[in-house]
Amino acid sequence: MRQDEFVGLDRSVDEFRRWVLSDWTSPTTRALLAEYFVRCALGCENELPQDWDYVDIILKSGKTIEIKASAFLQPAGDGELKETIPSFDIKEKKWAWSNELWGWKPPSEPPKRWADCYVFCLVNMESREAYNPLDVSQWEFFVLPTSRINETLGRQKTVAVGRLQQEGFRSVTFSGLAAGTSLALQS
Repeated sequence: MRQDEFVGLDRSVDEFRRWVLSDWTSPTTRALLAEYFVRCALGCENELPQDWDYVDIILKSGKTIEIKASAFLQPAGDGELKETIPSFDIKEKKWAWSNELWGWKPPSEPPKRWADCYVFCLVNMESREAYNPLDVSQWEFFVLPTSRINETLGRQKTVAVGRLQQEGFRSVTFSGLAAGTSLALQS
């Protein structure tokens, strides 16, 4: 069975793709775009994303990466973009779904962060006119080993970009993302 065309619907799959990805500013679409950028930087863009898996990327080495995305501009209900303080979810979790096991990993007590490192992806653009999440030069990436998050932020559930900067965490551009991730995974 072909999975690149609809059956019983007179529409193209490309029309569906355009509909699903029609708003690049949407937090859901931005998160997918961030994961794709990270995958491209690491050379694993041809591996399909695993919905619901406990981490976003599992490398061949077994190392795991969690990807979070945010922006200074967020879509408002009226179609406009509003200014926000970007933050990322870093909540510890007791349970983790594993697609490989097709079930839950044994629960962690106390709860923990399951990935080896986090990549916080920020669209660092505050101009509504210039805002374009498809332009990788508008993104910056904070790549942190989970051990550093644990020791610096403890049981905190979210972290704002300002706090990352305050703690001395430096961002990298897209061209430095692979090296930054490799370094974080060695920690």
